[in-house]
Amino acid sequence: MDQRTQFIADYLRQSLSVTELCEHYGVSRKSGYKWIERYEREGPAGLAERSRRPQVCATQTPEAIVQALIEARQALIEARQRHPSWGAKKLLALLSRRHPDGAWPARSTVCDILGRHGLVRKPRVRRRVGHPGKPLTAMSAPNVVWCADFKGQFKTRDGLSLDGH
Repeated sequence: MDQRTQFIADYLRQSLSVTELCEHYGVSRKSGYKWIERYEREGPAGLAERSRRPQVCATQTPEAIVQALIEARQALIEARQRHPSWGAKKLLALLSRRHPDGAWPARSTVCDILGRHGLVRKPRVRRRVGHPGKPLTAMSAPNVVWCADFKGQFKTRDGLSLDGH
């Protein structure tokens, strides 16, 4: 049987006080009272493990600002033919001119918001050229293999190309 369920069963038998039960099960009195309160309010389902994830984020951008940014971005997309390089910086400048009393987030936050809503084009992936590889000829001693770059045919001062033609 689960520890919490056993704790509640012992509590309902009223054989020990809550303090003694908490000492017996090795939990704090605060946790013991929390389990009892949840059991009385929700029944056995209240004893299940719950997520510890925060329900809200204190620094989250308000939804009204996010919607204003998205709507302004949609207007910018329509004007994209004339101004293809407009992004978060320009968007913030336009919105702060239109609504100077608004508390607008930082440029990086605006970039994150636009990216989350799929309003930013992904950069093209550039193919990286790797190392050319090992030499074609085995080198057994210093200066055994000499290399020269061939720059193509070119004329010298006498008007002839390097190969004599």
